[in-house]
Amino acid sequence: MAIKLPALSYEQWKKCGKYFEWRDHNVFYHRGGRGEVLLTIHGFPTGGYDWCWVSPALIKRFHMLVPDLLDYGLTLNATQKACTISDQADMLEALMKYRGITEAHILAHDVGDTVVQELLARHTESSLSFCILSVVFLNGGMIPDLHRPRKAQLRLAGRFGPLFAHFISKKKFMAGLCQVFGKKTQPEGRVLDDLWDVTLGVNGRVALARRIRYMQERVENAARWVGAIRDAKLPMMLINGLADPVSGEHAANGWAKLVPKAKVARLPGIGHFPQIEAPETVVELVNQFHDCIVEKRPGDKDEKQA
Repeated sequence: MAIKLPALSYEQWKKCGKYFEWRDHNVFYHRGGRGEVLLTIHGFPTGGYDWCWVSPALIKRFHMLVPDLLDYGLTLNATQKACTISDQADMLEALMKYRGITEAHILAHDVGDTVVQELLARHTESSLSFCILSVVFLNGGMIPDLHRPRKAQLRLAGRFGPLFAHFISKKKFMAGLCQVFGKKTQPEGRVLDDLWDVTLGVNGRVALARRIRYMQERVENAARWVGAIRDAKLPMMLINGLADPVSGEHAANGWAKLVPKAKVARLPGIGHFPQIEAPETVVELVNQFHDCIVEKRPGDKDEKQA
């Protein structure tokens, strides 16, 4: 089963976004649709383009805000310094304020999940500048003990990470990335080329070694970030591709134990990128999750009874 081409090629995607200046970063983002705000936060090593497979359907229900994180995709990092998860959260707070958004649902993946964990910690502390209404997580290392990084990730995070990033070939890097996809949902052709271009972005190969530092941050902040999802008092759901060797079935089981009241959707045969590998299923699950939220709102229930 080949991955379907998204509505936009990466070249088209690059031409219709907007920019937001934050400190020494030129933050690229897309927005579109009507309804409640859905902030989408992508994962490593790619960018907001990952959501292009699900956005045509989701903008029918939400006003989507789709940024490239700092040092990722088309967001230029003029300092060429590593950005922390806290930096990413600060930028998103500033972007929300810039757009005049005071509340939002969130859809996140991979390192985006970790950024959400920091946002949730701030939300619990009442220090976040906007209100999080709900969160849907896709595969990610939210529980560091259950994260199983690939060899390429470990090399990028190591002492010689910048050197490894500089010399790794497209063929070798993308072969490694394909290993985290399901066996029957492998990217190929234009999809593979676009994912490579997204990975390089405007900051180039060396940025890969800067971005990967989030893995160490997860360990250092485990108590705060794992506690954030355990203690969150809002609707949450995990959509998990079980065939993901990094954060698949074992991570879904860990999530279910940590957050027993949260929903878990398990996708057999799907790997690390459910939004690319099974976009129709992800959209259906997101809509079902939000239908349940609407049904549970006191005001909506009163209106239906009236």
